[in-house]
Amino acid sequence: MNVPSNSLFILALRALAALIIVAHHFALYAPLRDWAAPLAGDVLDFLARHARATQVFFVVGGFVAARTIGNRLWSFRQLGRFAVQRYCRLGLPYLAVVAIVIPIYAFARGWVPDDVLGSPVNLLQLLAHVFFLQDILGYEPLSAGLWFVCINFQLSLAYALILAGERRFGRGDGRWFLRLGWCAAAFSLFHFNLNPEWEAWGLYFFPYFFMGVLVHHAVQHGERRHFLAYQALLLLAICFEWRWRVVVAMVFATMLFVVEYAGLGQRWPRSRWLAALGRISFSLFLVHFPVLVLVGAVCARMGWSSPQAALAALVAAFALSLAAAAVFHRWVEAPATRLSRRFRPSLAPARPAGAERSTRLAFEN
Repeated sequence: MNVPSNSLFILALRALAALIIVAHHFALYAPLRDWAAPLAGDVLDFLARHARATQVFFVVGGFVAARTIGNRLWSFRQLGRFAVQRYCRLGLPYLAVVAIVIPIYAFARGWVPDDVLGSPVNLLQLLAHVFFLQDILGYEPLSAGLWFVCINFQLSLAYALILAGERRFGRGDGRWFLRLGWCAAAFSLFHFNLNPEWEAWGLYFFPYFFMGVLVHHAVQHGERRHFLAYQALLLLAICFEWRWRVVVAMVFATMLFVVEYAGLGQRWPRSRWLAALGRISFSLFLVHFPVLVLVGAVCARMGWSSPQAALAALVAAFALSLAAAAVFHRWVEAPATRLSRRFRPSLAPARPAGAERSTRLAFEN
């Protein structure tokens, strides 16, 4: 999803979430993490356990989707074009990362543990990645974070499919999706989301996406009761079985609601650095793991395995990840976004433009 420069809070959320995810992966994967442990083991252990923020991207994704495709009239014949658009937007950068990691893994093989690199790539595994099916079919992922693209693709298509069904069989006012969303979210929170074996399916992550949709409805249409009732449902789910990831989603969704409802999203926080990082956050999410593997392999080959050298290497890998993300965004993600616009379905507004609050942002999904 692309967020324009005036959506400052959305950009800041994306930037913060990306940084947390990078910190989590840097604290999780060998060999640099193991070598740096004598100096920063407690900090790395904390980040490995608690630095989880992928849910923030799903909340923001639901919020933006509700403001874009959720405010349009859909038909089933437009779904194919939408699928192509989403594949260009998400899949082309994803495939570029797959192409990048293969030579990096070949360089790192024997120097970085196999449980980080996985088995050597085979053709069926590669084909499964092309069609976003690697997790469903049980193939090893080629890079950390690729699963997110697959789930994002599932959720966006499912949302568009439900909206098309709503127009065909319902009243086209969004109520059908809300009722179905409540049922799906409750089923996921108390069953699907409790079993990690279902992580290959969008329904496992649907509660976070649906939360973003409810934030939009609360802000734009004054339906705060749905948002508050859903927060109560999430609290009940946490009491039923504790999940840190649900708490993270609740906290950031509440922040998003408060800021957007107050009309501050367009003007706060005013930080050029956060805004720039927010724009390249998807690229950073994709490229930081290959950079980490490459830096770890170089250090292993050079024999730089002291705690001091490993900690310096983690800092260097972070800086290189930011630089690589900026390059990747300019030469891969941005062209993929421009290409995806050619396949954007032509959709009529579901309601008059003046029916929404004057603080509406011009989001582009």
